[in-house]
Amino acid sequence: MLLKIFFVSSIFLFPFRIYAESVVLQSVECEKKLIELIEKSTNYIDISVYSINNERLVKAVIDAYHRGVKIRILTDKVQAAGKSSRIWEFIAENIPLRVHTHKRIMHTKVAIYDGVSVSSGSFNWTEPAVYKNEEVCDIFINEPDYAMQHQKLFDQRWADNSQEKSDLWLERKQRERERKRKEQEKTEK
Repeated sequence: MLLKIFFVSSIFLFPFRIYAESVVLQSVECEKKLIELIEKSTNYIDISVYSINNERLVKAVIDAYHRGVKIRILTDKVQAAGKSSRIWEFIAENIPLRVHTHKRIMHTKVAIYDGVSVSSGSFNWTEPAVYKNEEVCDIFINEPDYAMQHQKLFDQRWADNSQEKSDLWLERKQRERERKRKEQEKTEK
């Protein structure tokens, strides 16, 4: 009884508010929630994700960019070079993109939406993450303090991976892709 009185009185003496809506979603629901966050963003989205090949997420990001939302994408260079990578669609749209140019892989899966919401977890922005893998997808809605922590990390990683180094890497990969495409055309003739 005394414990109940203490608990109830502590709520009134030390009120607290829950600022975040944190949800762990199934993979298909995660994809839908990420698209919703992208579509509702009005100012900016900063994306730091290991692998990107999900057609619907890529389209949502490109559509947001065309609506005037500022986009920055940081991704892993090994994954960016993969056959299924869709980073070239962002590059074709002139969406700012940098590859992680350090020796270690960049394994993050975080996006910050308008400085107030964050998605994180193990969910890569890929088709297998939606349809094959078991993933964790955390969504923090209306949590500016949490978003600020991730924003600081993103800004630091963005600065650490210079545009110059990213461009050099991307140019080299683009030449390799073009060479492979031409070789493929020759073998098909």
